[in-house]
Amino acid sequence: MSLVRGSGMKSPEGSPDVFSCNREETGALLRLMDKRLKGNGSSMKKITVLFVMLAMLMGACALADRQAEMLLNAAVSELGYTATKGGYSKYGEWGGKAYGEWCSEFVSWCVARADEVYGENMLGNDYPLQTSCADGAAWFKEQGRYITVNGGLKGEEGQFYLADGVSVEERPYIPQRGDLIYIEWYKYNRLDHVGIVEFVTQDTDGAYLVHTIEGNNHILGPTPSDVRRYTYRLDDPSIRGYGVRENGLVGTALKMGSAGGDVVAYQKKLIELDFYNDEPAGKFGKGTETATKNYQKKRGLSVTGVADRETLMMIESEIAEKREQAEEKAREKAEAQAQAMIDAAKEAIAANWFGEFDPYDEEAAWSRLMADITVLDVDQKEKVYLSDGPNGNRKTTAEHRGFFFGESVAVRVLDEQDGWSKIQAYNDYDELEEGWVRPGRLRTVTPNKTWGMIIDKRTQRLYLYKEGRLVTELLVSTGTTTGQNEDFCETASGEFLLISATGGFWSGNLWCDQAIRFNGGDLLHMVPAVYRGENVGVNPDGTGDFSVCESALGSRASHGCIRVQRKENEDGYSHSWIWKNLRTEKNIKLIVWDDDGRKLKETDDSAAVYYNPDGGEKFHADQYCPGVKDRYLPLTELKYGALARYPYTELTACSACQAPERPEKVATWNAVIDRAYEELGMTAP
Repeated sequence: MSLVRGSGMKSPEGSPDVFSCNREETGALLRLMDKRLKGNGSSMKKITVLFVMLAMLMGACALADRQAEMLLNAAVSELGYTATKGGYSKYGEWGGKAYGEWCSEFVSWCVARADEVYGENMLGNDYPLQTSCADGAAWFKEQGRYITVNGGLKGEEGQFYLADGVSVEERPYIPQRGDLIYIEWYKYNRLDHVGIVEFVTQDTDGAYLVHTIEGNNHILGPTPSDVRRYTYRLDDPSIRGYGVRENGLVGTALKMGSAGGDVVAYQKKLIELDFYNDEPAGKFGKGTETATKNYQKKRGLSVTGVADRETLMMIESEIAEKREQAEEKAREKAEAQAQAMIDAAKEAIAANWFGEFDPYDEEAAWSRLMADITVLDVDQKEKVYLSDGPNGNRKTTAEHRGFFFGESVAVRVLDEQDGWSKIQAYNDYDELEEGWVRPGRLRTVTPNKTWGMIIDKRTQRLYLYKEGRLVTELLVSTGTTTGQNEDFCETASGEFLLISATGGFWSGNLWCDQAIRFNGGDLLHMVPAVYRGENVGVNPDGTGDFSVCESALGSRASHGCIRVQRKENEDGYSHSWIWKNLRTEKNIKLIVWDDDGRKLKETDDSAAVYYNPDGGEKFHADQYCPGVKDRYLPLTELKYGALARYPYTELTACSACQAPERPEKVATWNAVIDRAYEELGMTAP
């Protein structure tokens, strides 16, 4: 008996019975196959078989499929598990029916276990979450990855290999490791059992044997049922199909009146290619026929309205290309965004105002908050214009540039000449700017020894500290970086003092309450309420509509001020708490932590994120994200690493629940930061 690895082919009569991954043996094997084929005639069919064999063998020489190995490792570890006499199994309990049939649940449990151990995201993507054989087979059909054998069930006839058009009935599929095997026992035209293909062998008499790992096989196994290995002949009439891991392997000619999972899969592909805009209901009707004709006409095919082999092959090719392009587009977008920031990154790194530190590292954060700062010794709303040298000549007269506000804005002294001081700080465009000021314009301030705050523009969070301890964090919105005034609207980075409680103010139709000044015209205030007229947008109690601005908390959305959440968090804090308890405190230091020049946080591929499969555009860190409507909760779990794969390439990070950045953005941006450090001759953190 020898091991077989292959797909979609039947061994030519008299051909060798060994299918090996050894590259040194492949050439000899092919030459022997070719010789025997020639000895039996040179028909096109036999030439086709040779090329299919070649493709199969070259594929077999590749590394073993990683996902199949992980799944089978999980299944092997369960061998010997036995249900109780009452029928209880841990797999059934996991699937929701502790005392029910559990063959399907065993398979899904093994996939979930492999995901957990190896940090994959196979369940729901590469394998179905199935609680019945019919559901599992239907899932594979909708994915276009179900292959019928022995005629399948009634209505499943007519499959053929897309590569050469040979019918599956004529050349039975040889399953691969990690495929799922579906079995019918009772002849009721329904699937009764499912298992996992471990490997295939070929016996000395030429018969193919399929070796599986299964749970709850109460026909061949003992009672109570257990997890064990089984072996079937490839032509065993109880085998009705395989759920395979390879896309685009087989197809079925579909036409008016066709129905089922194959039609669902076909309709979904037409939708993806913008040829069909109805629900993929699984019935090939007039709408599907019209869409098929439109596709065939557009692609220069025979316009028949029948999804024949030529049509299916072209659709498969287009789908594969589109998905590859989507993943490449996501990578290119991340690279373009990162490259656009390289100069700012180098500037921020070189200036060294903001290095890497963890706001949860209380000692490091508190050390920064307690360090003395230098401010301009003039009124908090007065602008001090910079000179281009120690001479009194103005450096610039450009709007929003060339000055710093007094009393609350920390500046760094770079040089001293003739009593003049060369200083540096971030201007209203969030650019590091430097220039000279006259003697006597600077003073040193010791920050408040009890309270301190850090605003992280990356995470859009306010971190509040008391006497060296992080007491809470709140959602904020700093200035937007998109739109007409994107440069001016971005909140200036730097170190500041909360200098005066100014109270509420209007900004257009926004009422911004409980404001505390920290940088000239920049204020820390409650998230605004929107008023759209005397009655429109006003709640019955006379308050404005907070929903618009509150939905943007956790992302950049303000005109430059810092908006802070109104609703109390789990710790009982909100902006109203800050207003009530801290507005009279003197010299509380506020660090607005820039994100230029900082690496993005890396996330383990196995970490759970969540999304709404019903048209959701974001992925989330919280399965019950408050930014998602209740009817879509709880969200569906997804492994972070799967975001790099189609169809998740277009999902964006939800800021409301602080979801991590996309993996390709993290990888690309961090590479840019490393390069910026390298170009500066510095060592990256």
